[in-house]
Amino acid sequence: MSCTWPVDRTCLPEAVSDIDVMQQEDAENLAVQVLWSLSGRQFGVCPVMARPCPQPCGGLFSADPVYGIPATGWFFPVWDGSNWRNVACGCGPKCSWQAPNVVHLASRVGLPIQGVTEVVIAGVVLDESEYRLEGDLLYRVGTDWPAQDLTRPLDEEGTWSVTYLRGTPPPPGSAKLVGQLAAEFLAACNGGKCRLPRRVRSVTRQGVSYDMIDPTDIYASGKTGIPEVDLWLSAVNPHHIMTAPEVR
Repeated sequence: MSCTWPVDRTCLPEAVSDIDVMQQEDAENLAVQVLWSLSGRQFGVCPVMARPCPQPCGGLFSADPVYGIPATGWFFPVWDGSNWRNVACGCGPKCSWQAPNVVHLASRVGLPIQGVTEVVIAGVVLDESEYRLEGDLLYRVGTDWPAQDLTRPLDEEGTWSVTYLRGTPPPPGSAKLVGQLAAEFLAACNGGKCRLPRRVRSVTRQGVSYDMIDPTDIYASGKTGIPEVDLWLSAVNPHHIMTAPEVR
């Protein structure tokens, strides 16, 4: 998962060696993955790389491409972090028009665009002063966007791309929970005492028998066994959805 979550490290031990740093990073990544999944995959700001078409994609092969015509039926590729996907050319699902100096960045319903990190034209990074983002509209300042030649790989003449951040930031306070869960993973990794349930159902020690939670119960309930984390999960994902609803 490449989506960004905040991490409060006050609950984590100080990383001294390179191995400590590596283990802590792994624990934080695992905590983010677990909370992202159990919260219904609703939160997280993710990088997206797109190759917009200010002109109809078929305009590359037309004698007289016309700006501003409906984008329906034309597509351009978007890299979502793991796969290439086709979306309406120069446009998201909420529009059907284009202009020479503006393109629509693909934004799924409920996943707003948080900002543009980079625009690259023919291998050259464009200065931030030369474009402006308004909602999901990306304007070129002072001139028009260039044509897009999808028959060529990026960084060649006639190609350009936009890398932007899309998604819903995790709610306030979630950074603390990421740090707490990461601390438990880190303790389990180092053989220390932690609150994560173990794969044991019944334990007898010194003549005393007691039950412990089986991880399969956690998978079924969508909870971690840590009260603070589970209370938050119940608040943000009370119906245990697997992924956020999407309107197509």
